[in-house]
This record gives sequence, structure tokens and C-alpha cells, in this order.
Amino acid sequence: MSETKIFVRDDYNERTPPSFDDSHRKELPWELREEKLLLRWRADCMIRSIKHETKAQRTKIKFSIFGIPSILIPIILGGVSSVIPCNSVYYSVGMSCSGLFSAINMFYNFGKKTEEHFNFTNKFFELSNDIESELSKPKKHRIACCVYMEQIKHQYNSLVKQSPVL
Repeated sequence: MSETKIFVRDDYNERTPPSFDDSHRKELPWELREEKLLLRWRADCMIRSIKHETKAQRTKIKFSIFGIPSILIPIILGGVSSVIPCNSVYYSVGMSCSGLFSAINMFYNFGKKTEEHFNFTNKFFELSNDIESELSKPKKHRIACCVYMEQIKHQYNSLVKQSPVL
């Protein structure tokens, strides 16, 4: 029988060199080009905020136009049921109109659309204010340009993708 020798290399004691950043790489400085892009994003956020506000106001009006009659018609018809018999044409037309208003309101879901548009009005306005706040600081006190631009780009793209149709 021959003897077999196994050599085990002990790598635990060897040190790996620490990872260093590229010493030749410089941080992206805050220049006019970056500030112009952020100002363009800020302006677009303000425009979208205003458009969502307008859309929210319009859907709120539609919600009221179709919601209030669907509530009031049955109440009024119930109150005048002693004067107008329940089997009359007027009663039937009134209840049909109430049902139609209610169906339109439920189908188009104006209440939810109003809420979503108001929500995105605030989100776009908030992002616009964040950009304005950062640009108002002296350059030496700002977040690193590349980091901030990436952060704002992701927030902006996310809001644009998630926002309801205008």
C-alpha cells in the first residue's frame, strides 16, 4: 500500500487586498447642464400637478352631478309617495333616472378617479418642491449630483408610470 498525502491550503490567514474606489474617477460636479435637466423635470412636475388638479376638479364635479341625483331622487319620491302612487309613470321614470345616474357613477367611478388625481397632484408637487429645495442650496451643501439625479429620475419615472391618464 502506498501512502497518499493530501495538502490543504490554508487561505483563511491570507489577506485579500481591500477594494479601493477608482482613484482617477471624480464625482459628477453640479454644472449648468445638470441643473437645467432638473429644472426641466421640475417644470414638468408642476405642469403635471396642475393638470391632475384640473382633472380632479372635473371628476369631482361629475361625481356630484351623477351622485347627488341618485341619492335625492329616491328620497324625494319616497316623500311624495302619498301624492304620487308607486305604480305611476312618474314614479317609474324617477326611479329609472336614479338608477341610471347611480350606474353611470359606479361605472366611471368618478370618486376614485378624483381621489387618484388629487393624490398625484400632491406627489408631483412634492417632487417639484424637493428639486427646488435641493437647487436652492449652495453647491457644496448639496447631495452628490449623480446620486441625486438618479434618485429624482427614478421618482419621476415612477410617478409618470403610475399616474392616472389625464
